[in-house]
Order: sequence, then structure tokens, then C-alpha cells
Amino acid sequence: AGVAMAEEAAAEDQETRTKIVFNLGEALEDPSPLFDLARAVEQALFVRKGSDSKDPSYRSAARALAANIRRNGPLRRRVLDGELSPEALCELSPDELATDEMKRKREKMEERSYKRRTRTTTDTLTDTTKYHCKDCDSNECAYADLKGHRDIRKNETWGSNESADDARVMVVCKQCGAEWNETVL
Repeated sequence: AGVAMAEEAAAEDQETRTKIVFNLGEALEDPSPLFDLARAVEQALFVRKGSDSKDPSYRSAARALAANIRRNGPLRRRVLDGELSPEALCELSPDELATDEMKRKREKMEERSYKRRTRTTTDTLTDTTKYHCKDCDSNECAYADLKGHRDIRKNETWGSNESADDARVMVVCKQCGAEWNETVL
């Protein structure tokens, strides 16, 4: 019974890997009749992900790799031309696998996110040693009163005349730049 189960597991393992080779071969538009290049890419990915075809990270990485190769013509060409080895292909990060258009979109999103996270001016902040930074242990801080400032990330309570921010200040550590809100009593 144990031998039969081992043979069944090996057959299932081979079936999974064959499906992945076929998927990669189609994505690569592999010209070889037996998908030799796709087989080499799958082998590199299999080894990189721990040599277990049942491992969800292996299967997920194979799907993601095939999808990125389908979308990214220049990447596919580099693999087909031998400029990028199967091993090197499997080492690429999601950013490196992305199309140029997707890279531009990510850069714009990161830029917008950075602008939201950073303060363009600290002129309106008041220096203080009253607060203590949990990140760097400094008490060299500056604060700004949040009264009258609406945080668009928070939901408002309908019918309320009072703002929860009336008794809050935003504190910025002058040493490490960490920001947090404090309640003023």
C-alpha cells in the first residue's frame, strides 16, 4: 500500500509540474516542440521554491511568472534570446518582472503616497519637550494643533457638532521624523 501511495504522489507531482511547464511554455511562446526553455524555467523555479510541487508558494510563483511573461514582451524576448537565464528569471522581483507601464504606475503611486506621508513645511509646528518619541526615545519634538483640520481618512459622525480632533495634536519627532497624534487633556 505504501509503494502505491508513493507512486500516486509522484504521478501527481509530475502532473502538476507538467501543467506548469505547459503554462510557462505558452507564456514564453517557447518555439521548441517539447518546451525545453519552459522546462528549464520550471526546474529553476522548482528548485528555488524548495522542490515541493504541493507548496502553494511554488504554484503561486509559477502562475505569477507566467502572467508577467505574457504581459511583458521585452522580458519574454530577453528570455527567448538567452539574455536572461531561467535561473536569473526566477530570481527577479515583482517590480523587475513588471511591464514598463506598470513600473510607471507604481512610481506615480509611490510618489503620491510619499507626498501624503511627508510634511512640506514645519513652520506651523511648535517646538516642545513635553512628548516622548517611542521610535528613537527622544523628547525633542514639535506639535501642531489639529483643531480645525479635517482628517479625510476618518469617517465623520452625522449630526455631531463636536470634532474628535478638537483635543488632539499631531506630534513630530525632530530626531527621527516619526509622527503620531496625542490627546490633550
